[in-house]
Amino acid sequence: MADIRKPEPRRGADIEIIDRHHGDQVLIPSAVRINGVEVPIPSGSTIKIHDITDDDAVTVTVTMFARRITIHHEDT
Repeated sequence: MADIRKPEPRRGADIEIIDRHHGDQVLIPSAVRINGVEVPIPSGSTIKIHDITDDDAVTVTVTMFARRITIHHEDT
């Protein structure tokens, strides 16, 4: 008998933008976590949180250092 599993529902990533400098009135991102994992970001890079509306999902653009990038087809 074949093992038929229901695909897990898609969900967005948990993005944390962290300021480790204390006392400033403006947040200066010094760390980013994606799903709880800290990812290195280049110094001076821009983090953009796109417009938030009732009609669209929230999107974030982050420039980060990648250890490895893999692009491939995955059998389901």
